[in-house]
Amino acid sequence: MVDLMNLQLLRTFYLAARKGSFAAAAEELLYAPSTVTLHIQQLEAAWGVKLFEKHGRGVRITNEGRTILSKVYTILEQVDTLDRTVKDISEGDAGHIRIGSIEPIGSWKVAPLIAEYVRERPLLQINFETGSGYTIMDRIVAGELDVGLSYMPSPGTPLHFEALQVENMSLLMHQAHPLARMPRIQLDDLRRTRLIFTETVAAYRGVIQNNLAAYGSTYPYANIEITSIRGAIAFVQRNIGVAILPSEAADPLPEQTVLRTVEGHRFERTVGLIFRDYGDLRHRTLDKFIVYLSSKLYNL
Repeated sequence: MVDLMNLQLLRTFYLAARKGSFAAAAEELLYAPSTVTLHIQQLEAAWGVKLFEKHGRGVRITNEGRTILSKVYTILEQVDTLDRTVKDISEGDAGHIRIGSIEPIGSWKVAPLIAEYVRERPLLQINFETGSGYTIMDRIVAGELDVGLSYMPSPGTPLHFEALQVENMSLLMHQAHPLARMPRIQLDDLRRTRLIFTETVAAYRGVIQNNLAAYGSTYPYANIEITSIRGAIAFVQRNIGVAILPSEAADPLPEQTVLRTVEGHRFERTVGLIFRDYGDLRHRTLDKFIVYLSSKLYNL
């Protein structure tokens, strides 16, 4: 049998059948006509079938040759796809990337950027998930994610962090909430307010609680902790409390709510890339994607 690894014989057969001429196939392949004839003879001898018959000044594929041609076309198409995949991998445009992100930056910013990135890279597989910062960091440490976007890890965490942007936090409240009618809101005004903490503001919980001396037995409300930003907005829309959220999470402003800030206190969080080791970024596909993502998100 013919060695199928000699793909050039198969390409010669395919072109000769498509053009109906050995001479035309030779011209496209930059071969001498005798070379095309030799390739066809080698295939016919190996397979024991007649592939072409004379027809006018050219050739016509036989019924047996037509049956074989469909299989040859499939092989050549798969080989071409393989070649494109290998080329794209070497150039960083194919492969598999697993990325996680906290909200709202995940849905508001990262997802649209990923959509644009893969538009021109059909061979690039992306697994994208959103979740809490703790979950994303744990999955990166476990090798289940390649890279994440989250806030800075705690000291001692075996992860690298590269800051990309600062997110400003605001108070989201129902339009009928007492604070909504105040011309200025100070930190002390939050003493008498039920606060809705999300995972995104974990870094500020301590700041707020340390500044509100009435926290504890004299505090009139039990706070609410919820990991979902959309869930926190739902609580606010029912006038259950005041949520501290990234400002962009309230754009567009949810119905029946207002967005305010605390005078004299600027709540912010720094969001950046998290990964296990710089060696991971030597993977060309991942490195190229991170460069793209960083260029789009960096605004420090």
